[in-house]
Amino acid sequence: FTSHLLAQRLTKRKAPIKAVLLDQSFVAGIGNMYADEILFKAKIHPLRSGGSLKPEEVERLHQAIKQVLSSAITNKGASTDTYFRPSGEKGEAHLKFQVAHRGGQPCPVCGSPIARIPIRNRGAYFCPKCQPKI
Repeated sequence: FTSHLLAQRLTKRKAPIKAVLLDQSFVAGIGNMYADEILFKAKIHPLRSGGSLKPEEVERLHQAIKQVLSSAITNKGASTDTYFRPSGEKGEAHLKFQVAHRGGQPCPVCGSPIARIPIRNRGAYFCPKCQPKI
């Protein structure tokens, strides 16, 4: 999984980048909360089309995907009310989330309120200031 391959696969994507990341045939393993965190780390608005990303944004996205998923594995997944590990333990990745499910709370970077918008019947949490829709 390289930034070059990611750029190639994004080239003709017109869908919002959040929807692209949730497409398991595009990149397997990215769930809704992880997509929010990836886009926040990459400073990309969730409604931007995949094909509109500039090379430096694709590179940031690539790095963010690797970092967020690596952290998720290290922290044994993100627990919600219904998710537990086979051992019965909860994962702890969600404790490190900066935007996912934090609507209205201050952005940890700039202090602006975290916003929530619907994208394809899913909620997307993001910081309008740190992730401007360019």
